[in-house]
Amino acid sequence: MKIKMCDHIDVSGIRIEASQSVFTICNVNEDQFVTYSCKKCYNEIKELEHKIISKEEFEKYL
Repeated sequence: MKIKMCDHIDVSGIRIEASQSVFTICNVNEDQFVTYSCKKCYNEIKELEHKIISKEEFEKYL
């Protein structure tokens, strides 16, 4: 499964506040991907078919 992170999350290890992080599984045209997004980007994602998951569940895909 593909993993995506929003542009507002620094992948070098410095993370935004956990309370602002949203972990989701999204479905687009039969493709599934896992995202780690901030609330701002989540507002764009929630228009897609999605399911919110826990941080622990997200980490299983890494």
